[in-house]
Amino acid sequence: MSKINLRVIVLVIALMLILTTAAYAAVSASAYIAATSAWITRDGDNVKVNFYIVGTNTMDKIGVKYIYLYEKNGNTWRVVETFDYTDPLYASAMMDTNSGAHSGHVTYTGDATKNYFADCRFYAEKDGGSDTFQQDTPTSYGTSP
Repeated sequence: MSKINLRVIVLVIALMLILTTAAYAAVSASAYIAATSAWITRDGDNVKVNFYIVGTNTMDKIGVKYIYLYEKNGNTWRVVETFDYTDPLYASAMMDTNSGAHSGHVTYTGDATKNYFADCRFYAEKDGGSDTFQQDTPTSYGTSP
């Protein structure tokens, strides 16, 4: 094996170890939240914010407390919708009880030509203790007008 190939392999392994350690440290920093994910899917004007959260155990409450949906107008991002788990319209989609994980989505009727992202505030609670975790979705780009 040439020295160049060996160096590339060593570099790749070193990067994998560094990145794996950093990801593990971020996830293991919470006694309540093991993993989260949030993303946007689109269907015409409908903007769907999807999410899931995994607790470190069966939680008293687990889900997303708030979702702030941003729309880009020109060079400015502004909140166009706030989803709150206490709103009866979204309560069951956003929060669960006595569960180890929860997934769901909320939908906004927007504009197919606009760009969107969501700021999701994940939450897990157990025996009086709790933790929150903020995660943004990747930007969802609109279609050209």
